Amino acid sequence: MNDRKLRRFVRQWHRRYPLPSDWVDNRANKQLRRSEARWLAPFEGAASLKRRQVKDLVEWRYGGETTRRELALASIDGPASWGRLQRAIKRALQEHSPTGALDRLLSDKHGFTGWGPGMASTVLAACRPTLYVVADERALRSLSALGLMVPHSFEEFDRQDWWPYLRTCRDLSALSGLPLRSVHHALRVAADEAPELPASPSPGRK
Repeated sequence: MNDRKLRRFVRQWHRRYPLPSDWVDNRANKQLRRSEARWLAPFEGAASLKRRQVKDLVEWRYGGETTRRELALASIDGPASWGRLQRAIKRALQEHSPTGALDRLLSDKHGFTGWGPGMASTVLAACRPTLYVVADERALRSLSALGLMVPHSFEEFDRQDWWPYLRTCRDLSALSGLPLRSVHHALRVAADEAPELPASPSPGRK
C-alpha cells in the first residue's frame, strides 16, 4: 500500500472508533472520542500516578476482560506491592528509552502481577501520548494485514514487538498528520476486517 492509501486508511478508520458499527455514525463516535480524551487529559504529563488513577487505567484497558483486569489490579492491592509499582511508574515516565520504559513495568522483569506490554504501555500512552501508544493485539493484527509488521504472536502482545510496533505507529502518525492515539484508534477498529485489509470502512453518516 502506498503512502497516499495508508494516509487515507488511517484517517478514515480512526473516525470509526470506538464503535465501528453500521448503526453508529461518525458524529456519535466523535463525541465518544471527545469524552475519552477529556477523561484521559489529567494523566497527560504526570510525573507519577496515584493508586486511584492506576486502577482507573486498568479498568479502562481491561474493563471487559475480567481475568486480565483482576490480575493487573493485584499489583495495587497491598501497600508493599503498590509502593513498588508506584516507584516503577515514576521511573518509567522519566525513562528516555521506549524499551527501557516498558521494561520497568513488566511483570516478568519486576514481578508486577498481570502487567504485560498491554497494561504497561497503557500507563505510558496515557501519560506521554505524544511518545507512546497502547500495545494492542488488535492494532498489531491490522499492521500485519497491511504488510507493515510481522508480529511474533497474534495471541498476545509480545514484548519483542514493542519497539517495531511503536516505531510503525509513529511513522503512520507522521504520514497521516494525526496523533499517535488516533493511529491506535484506526488500527484497533480496523482489526475485525483483517486479513481482508486494506478495505475502506463504510463512510458512516455525518
